[in-house]
Amino acid sequence: MKRTNPNNATVRVPKFDLAIDAETLNELRGLLDQRKKLDDAVSSAPSEIAAGEAELAGLRHQLAMLEADVVLVDDDEFPKLQKQIADLSEVIDAKDLAFRRLKSRLKALEDRAPELDNKIELAIGYVRVDANIAAQNLQAELASELRSKVAEIRSIYAQVRALQSVIPLQQARDFLVCAHVPDLDHCMVSYPHGIPRDFSQNLLEQRDDATEAAESQIAEALKPITDAFLLARKHNPYVPLAKRPVPYVRKGAWDGPGGRTGDRPEQSEQAEAPASSESSSRDGNPRSGVPAEMNWATAMEAAARSSGF
Repeated sequence: MKRTNPNNATVRVPKFDLAIDAETLNELRGLLDQRKKLDDAVSSAPSEIAAGEAELAGLRHQLAMLEADVVLVDDDEFPKLQKQIADLSEVIDAKDLAFRRLKSRLKALEDRAPELDNKIELAIGYVRVDANIAAQNLQAELASELRSKVAEIRSIYAQVRALQSVIPLQQARDFLVCAHVPDLDHCMVSYPHGIPRDFSQNLLEQRDDATEAAESQIAEALKPITDAFLLARKHNPYVPLAKRPVPYVRKGAWDGPGGRTGDRPEQSEQAEAPASSESSSRDGNPRSGVPAEMNWATAMEAAARSSGF
């Protein structure tokens, strides 16, 4: 079975009615047609003037030759020559009149051109106003069409976003960064230092009930994986008993782990310790268990060293 390429599918192009005044367009077309005729007439005038000048020059030369023959011809040929001169003079007068009218018409056309240009510019302004209004209406219609069409893509974008939140993937992350569909009615781009910067809202990032439902579908599909991840977060590496931390106990204490071992002395033995310490203090020995004589000897030796003996 032959597969159909989705890229070659026929796309339905909506038909739009441009609300622009037909009279304004017809007026502009008429003025532009007049300008074209003026340009054609002015462009052909130089060659016509040059041809008229050359023809007049030839006729005037012929008239001069005939007038010169008047002096040389016999009397019986004079009437005939005189008639030729009269006929040629009439032709020259008619050609000269046509030549002068041609030059006058050229001047009149060139004088008419600025006025015609002003009318054309004014008509173009009217067309631009109508075109701008029509384009804005068409833009609003296209923006509405875009917002309705992007809803399906927005749901897919939301599903990719939900997937990325559970299982991060490089391509999914790049897609969420790159995918951008601005709103046609509120598109705005600035160019700081000649670099375009888009400040438009991304229609794909909008959230609604449809996107929430789409994300819920992905969350439901990934629920076993999510539950497994939640259990995995509670896992900690095993620590042997010998390396586990124990409560702190002051060194020398009888109670708690790490304290003294052996038989605890009786209460009477514990009571003798302060008395022994007190008797040692009276003997001048601040340290228990050290004879007083040793303390005196140490003191005498220190005094001798300090006196230089």
